[in-house]
Amino acid sequence: MKYNNDNNVLMLYLSGRIDANNAPDIEAEIAQELAKFPESIPAFDASELEYISSAGLRVILKFRKQFGKNIDVLNVSSEVYDIFEVTGFTELLNVRKRLREVSVEGCPVIGTGHYATVYRIDPERIIKLFDREAVTLAKIEHDQKVARDAFIKGIPTAISYDVVKSGEHYGIVYEMINADTMNMILQRSPERIPELSRKAGALLRQLHRTEFEPGSLPDAVENWRNVLAKIFGLGLISAAENDMISELLDRIPPRNTFIHYDFHPNNILLQGDELVLIDVGDAALGYPAFDLSSIYYIVALVPPMMKRMGQTLEQTMGVPEDIMRGYWSNLLPEYFGTTDAAKLQAYEKAIAGYAAVRQLFSVGGHFCERYQEHANVLSIDAMKPVIHEIVKGIEQVKDTFGRIEGI
Repeated sequence: MKYNNDNNVLMLYLSGRIDANNAPDIEAEIAQELAKFPESIPAFDASELEYISSAGLRVILKFRKQFGKNIDVLNVSSEVYDIFEVTGFTELLNVRKRLREVSVEGCPVIGTGHYATVYRIDPERIIKLFDREAVTLAKIEHDQKVARDAFIKGIPTAISYDVVKSGEHYGIVYEMINADTMNMILQRSPERIPELSRKAGALLRQLHRTEFEPGSLPDAVENWRNVLAKIFGLGLISAAENDMISELLDRIPPRNTFIHYDFHPNNILLQGDELVLIDVGDAALGYPAFDLSSIYYIVALVPPMMKRMGQTLEQTMGVPEDIMRGYWSNLLPEYFGTTDAAKLQAYEKAIAGYAAVRQLFSVGGHFCERYQEHANVLSIDAMKPVIHEIVKGIEQVKDTFGRIEGI
């Protein structure tokens, strides 16, 4: 049975027919996969399920009773949905019909990222397609909800109206967007880097003046604490290193400020004179340094890592290094409202500390996610020297880490 584990949700892919003949075997397979991820909640993708009998329904009901939660059964065909509905299982489970299919054949690509590609369907619609192996449907639906909540709060996000499928990929369709990504515009017209980067700095300042109710979005510090626990749990850092980094996280001032967490030119559209965000799925609440450090991390720390791997920033993120450097150097003074070189240098030094910590959680967190499913091919011992070098960089900035003047 195929499966994908993400964010403590184990997506299990049902296929063919499930009836009295094979229901016991299906139940055993599900139990076997769940045993590998004891902290995960099961969900079922029924896109390839042709039929399910009462015996199969009872298998799913058994796991629903075991976990005491309303388990998702997704991408159900109309015929199979009728079976769930007539038996009353739509009242016991979160059963959803198969998503609308959208083709991107012949559509131009207007943006790329780690886990998604953005296509223009027509002058007023775009679709963001996600890597199926890396991003679950639950995560995509979360992205859509965050975008809607942010829009209601006055944050200029693209208006999303539909979660769809295109081939083997899930996606979100955004309407009323006749625009290109800032990255594409800056590559065509590099002379606009100062103008649009300053616009981005003003937008980021606006985001950081927007507060949400506590708990309405994930807490950025708690996100980092959870990743730290995984890194320590795999033995990638020592107990002393874990304590040192935990103490740094304690210094981060608490805020209910909106944090985008991935504020780079490929996630920003220019629509007329307005900048519009198209990726707020990782949004959280926290201290504004999280956002500023995410930009600095891409500018200063990612390129050397990519170079050691024989790659470039443009190959991995779709954004050339020179554009990112110009973006940062113009955004920073706009954000802080000063052109004083000494002050800007001090701000950058303080932000660099957060970027060093972010590097640990980006690299270490990504390894932990992959290790869950590929422990047979990934080596903790091979990863330890990489993490050790990152921790050495954190130790160099720990004395100045914490509250940043002007934020």
